Amino acid sequence: EKSLFERSIFFLYSPVQRAVTGAVRGLGSLWTNYFDLRGVRGENQQLKKEIFFRNQDVRFLEDRLRFFQSEAQVRKSLAAFQGTIVPARVIGVDSANPYQTIVLDKGSLDGVGKDMAVCDRFGNLVGRTIAPVGLKETMVQLITDKDSSVSVVSAVDRLTGSVTGKSGAFCELRYVLASASGGQPGEELLTTGYDKIYPAGLRVGSIRSLEKDESSPIFRRIAVEPYFRFNTIDIVAVITKAGGGE
Repeated sequence: EKSLFERSIFFLYSPVQRAVTGAVRGLGSLWTNYFDLRGVRGENQQLKKEIFFRNQDVRFLEDRLRFFQSEAQVRKSLAAFQGTIVPARVIGVDSANPYQTIVLDKGSLDGVGKDMAVCDRFGNLVGRTIAPVGLKETMVQLITDKDSSVSVVSAVDRLTGSVTGKSGAFCELRYVLASASGGQPGEELLTTGYDKIYPAGLRVGSIRSLEKDESSPIFRRIAVEPYFRFNTIDIVAVITKAGGGE
């Protein structure tokens, strides 16, 4: 049997021993968890990198899918010109004024030349190719450019004139005589082919408003809203077929 002294020492130091043992075990567990946590963090970082690259791959594939879908949409919208269209992607916009010119990723090597009509994916007129025409790049003058001019006719009342840009979101229909009757807001305007650049029948826009032109009383002032939108001209179609009413 233990002596009184030994029993006293046991009762005094056993709680201390238990506390020290618990502390050592806690530190050991904390140390192990620390290394485990570092391992988890490393794995987490690796997973984040893999997810990032996977997302990049997904975005690339989605972009290519949109391109092919848009190309198919272009061909469907311009079925009348099947075999004479070149789908192209917009790769640049005039930084000074986005309503003037854009740049395409197709050029002379793809059969694109000067003065060819360009339409969006829905078949609406966007503009025409202008010089310079590179081997794989082409500049396009938009119909909203102030120096642009497109011969058009209204679909209902057959008002004939020239749609000219204003380097802004809207255009105007010029050279319609004040004596000419007809013309209503919302009436569609189509190309005539008289300018020998744009094939006849392409959709240009619609009449927005009609007023008297105080500066030139012999003509009417007609505002035009183009059909094409900048958010739909990521993919366009260059019509290589000649104009002139064909």
